[in-house]
Parts: sequence; structure tokens; C-alpha cells
Amino acid sequence: MTFISHFSRTAALSVTAALGISTATIGHAQDLAPINIVINQSPWLQGFANVVDLYESETGNKVTLDVNPYAGSLEKQRNAVRSEKSEYDILIVNGIFYPEMYHGGFLEPLKNIDADFKLDPQMYTYDDTICFDAVEKTVNCETGDLLTIPVNPNITMMFYRKDLYEENGLSIPETWDELLANAKALHNPPEMVGMMQRSARATISITWDYWPYLISHGGSLFEDEGNGDFDVTINSPAALEALETYVKFSREVGPENPASMEQGDLIQYLVTGRAAHAVLPAAAQSQMDDPNKSIVPGKIGYMTIPHAPGFSSAPALGHWVGGIPKNIEDENKASALAFLNWFQKPETQIAYAELGGSPVSAAAYESDFADKPENRYMLTMRTASPTARRLWTIPEGSEIVAVLEVGLNRTVAGEITPVEALNSMAADIEKIMVDSGYDTGHLPDLKN
Repeated sequence: MTFISHFSRTAALSVTAALGISTATIGHAQDLAPINIVINQSPWLQGFANVVDLYESETGNKVTLDVNPYAGSLEKQRNAVRSEKSEYDILIVNGIFYPEMYHGGFLEPLKNIDADFKLDPQMYTYDDTICFDAVEKTVNCETGDLLTIPVNPNITMMFYRKDLYEENGLSIPETWDELLANAKALHNPPEMVGMMQRSARATISITWDYWPYLISHGGSLFEDEGNGDFDVTINSPAALEALETYVKFSREVGPENPASMEQGDLIQYLVTGRAAHAVLPAAAQSQMDDPNKSIVPGKIGYMTIPHAPGFSSAPALGHWVGGIPKNIEDENKASALAFLNWFQKPETQIAYAELGGSPVSAAAYESDFADKPENRYMLTMRTASPTARRLWTIPEGSEIVAVLEVGLNRTVAGEITPVEALNSMAADIEKIMVDSGYDTGHLPDLKN
């Protein structure tokens, strides 16, 4: 594998031992053109690079990874799909920005490359975000085309101190109220903070943390986005209850200055033994048992995100998907699809986990590998992955999230009330939608 890093010019990563995986459906090296994959620098990059090395060792086919910072990777993808010919054969797209690629018509439906290609039945569809109905402009795997294959799950989970739960006789909570009671029982600042949330303002930070509260209270951004109803509902009574609950955690069992907390802060609180709970993406689990980073190895447990009574858990999706641009040669499309087909196989997904990656198939989470104590996060992923919920499915998401980040952050900081925040965000999002040509409106203002 050629490994192009835009952080350093290092040699290719390698796998120390090849695993025996069948490649009967892949073909031989001379049959397939080399492929270039543009990808972001991330904590899960090493695992993906390892599985790419495995692909090369098993098939003889060549892959180049072009690694960039988050924003740089996105910019390269945008330029590639708008050029006469893309320099990349597979785009690794974030779960926030895939709508831009879908609505822009930049990705080749996989059935156009191979009419017989199908998603492996054990692969997660992540709330249908891998399919797109180009007529209705919705993500829908019943009526839409399969455009991408999941590459990394990166859904949110609740990290908690399982040793403190055992010492204090606490039970795993189902609801937010039960979680709050547990957090209060363990809250003893500054030595121990009951609950850590990512409430800082960034490209997407507090929005991602608030999303499970919103959906698991019965709230939504739009009336019925999946069926094309874009009336703004972020200022519903359910959304208000969700935001009041979120703020309650910050004020009653959170750290000082909760509105400044970023993902790195949450991880540091956990690995230094100063947090009882934190909402983090699954990829953060790799640091919890690392003795070079953590003073609490073996003491962190993982649970699904709680929910309000009468609703279901709704972990937020921050996943990554791999798609094939339309503006490449047919032979490159065939080579790219061959890699994605190999990648989605159950045996590959198990190997992906064994090589330090984050699998996207039930095959890995239901394997013997998942039952090992050091892989205990996988048992939570087994139940959480099917319930993970997408954020939005329209290209205007980058404008919408900017509104949400400001309003939600100001609420946690105490600058405005939850009612003021939701009403102002609803009005601003409605304007974005109107300016973009949508038939939309928003709910009547909430009253203080």
C-alpha cells in the first residue's frame, strides 16, 4: 500500500501477519487497476490502513491512501468530483457531508457498476444513510440506490465507571432520569464529575451530543424529513424537554465551565479518573485501557445512550462511508467496487476488528472476538448500532449546524434560556430553508 500523509512523508503501514481470508470474488492483480482512496486523518485510520494492507497481501491489488486533515480531505473530495476526471477512485465521506455528494449526483450507484452487487446482509445501513432516492431526494434503502458502503461506525455511546457502579450498587440506567440519579450519586467535584458532555461550539460538537436527547424525547429537526416535509420542528415541546434535560446534566452534575468542554476534555477526564460518565464516539474506547494514556484501565464500561420513557435510545451517527465518483474510468470503478465488496465480507469485517479497526458489520460484533473482555465495547455496539440515528440528509446541513452550535452552546453557558434558543434556532433554520427553495415553515414560538 502506498500511504500518502499530508502530515508527514512516512513509509507505508504494514500488517505483521496476514490473515487467511477468501478472495475468490476479487479477481487477480492483473485484472484490476490500482485505486486511490482519499481519507481523513483520524484515530481509526490505522485500523483501516491495516485492512488495506491485508487486501493487498491477499489479492496483489494496489491501493494508495491519500491522508489529509478533516477539512483538507473534504476540500479534495469537493474538487475531485467537480473536475473533468477525479484523481480518487473511492471517497471516504463523513456522515455530515454525504448529503452534498448525494444531492449533487457525484457518486455512481453501485448497481451501475455491477448489476448483481448487493450489500452484505450483516452490514449496518446506519439509518439508511448509504442509499439515496434521486427522485424524492431522500435517503431510503427501500426506494433508493445503494451509493456507498459503511467504512467506520463512530456512533455515540455512554462511557461509565463500571467499578464505581459495582462499589455503589448502581444499575445500568434505561432512562435519562435514572442516569441523572446515578450521576448525582457519584458526583463529588472536583475529584469526580458525575457527567461530562461535549458542549463547546465547533464545526459540530454540542449538536452531536444533544442529538440523542432530542430524538430519544420524540423530537426532530424537521416534521418528516424522510418523506420530504421540511417544516422546522426544532422548537417543539419535545425538543424543549430534551434541551432542559441536557442543561440539567450540565448544571447539576457537570464540570465547571461546561460550555467549554470539547471531546479531548471528556477523554482526559475519563482516563485520569475524574469522570463517572461521558458521551463519546465509539472510537474513543481505544484509549481507555491503554496504560500509557489511562490510569483506569479495565474500569471503564460502555452502555447504550439512555432515552425518555416511551421512546427508544438514539445514538448519534458520526459515521464514514465509502463511495465511488462518477467521473473516473470504468475500469477504476470496477477496481474500487472490488475493494468495497471484499471489505464488506463478514470474514473481512472480523479481521478489521482484529487489526484494530472499527467494523461496520454485525458479523464482527457477534463474533467470538467481541466476547473478549478487552473488546467489551463491542457488546454495546452490538445493541446500539441498529438504533443509531442520522442528523440531516440535505446539503444545507453545514449552514444548519452552525445555527445549532451557537444556540445550544449559549444555552449551556446560561446566556439564553432553552426557550429562547429553540425559538431563535427555528427561525434561523427556516430562513436557510426558504433561501434554498424549500417549502417550509416552523412551529409557533414556545412560551417561557
